Amino acid sequence: MIKIQPLIALLFLGSCVAHAQQTPSMSGGEKPKPAQSGVFAGLGKDRPADAKTEILANKEATFDNAASVAEFTGSVIVRDPQFTLTCDRLKVTLSKSRKGMEMVEASGNVVIIQENTDKSGKTSKAIGKAGLATYVPETGEITLKSWPSVQQNMNTQVGTEEGTVMFLNRSGKSRTVGPSKTVISDTSEASK
Repeated sequence: MIKIQPLIALLFLGSCVAHAQQTPSMSGGEKPKPAQSGVFAGLGKDRPADAKTEILANKEATFDNAASVAEFTGSVIVRDPQFTLTCDRLKVTLSKSRKGMEMVEASGNVVIIQENTDKSGKTSKAIGKAGLATYVPETGEITLKSWPSVQQNMNTQVGTEEGTVMFLNRSGKSRTVGPSKTVISDTSEASK
């Protein structure tokens, strides 16, 4: 198993370098921003200063300096304080300035898991699955293709055809294009 840490403290989905540079630091009397809601909404939150991202790849890790591309293949696992990602192949394209990422693409058996804890201590879990997932830090948009599905706690949305596409962003908004099935579970005390 290949273990790569140094390069990718800038990796996937979690307010990576490009977004972190746009987020003001919390100092003095500034108040924290309110928690966001929605699937993968916490991906836009401030990244801890000492955060580390670990990427494990069973087959290969390559870096093309001229193209500003890093690729990982073979049962890839990305462990980050804000999410866990598994896939068959991961490709990271750095921005031309090399101060962040231009795009991240995960393909083959993609599973993204994010857990958030609100102020009351209640934990919520979001799971996204697809054959292909892309993330563009500039827009904060995640695109899930090839049989996409998203589960947040007990609620689910599943693409019912391979061509269905799901768009999610860090503000908590989502959009599905193509046939899908949505199941919303009532978990209120009144329904029990």
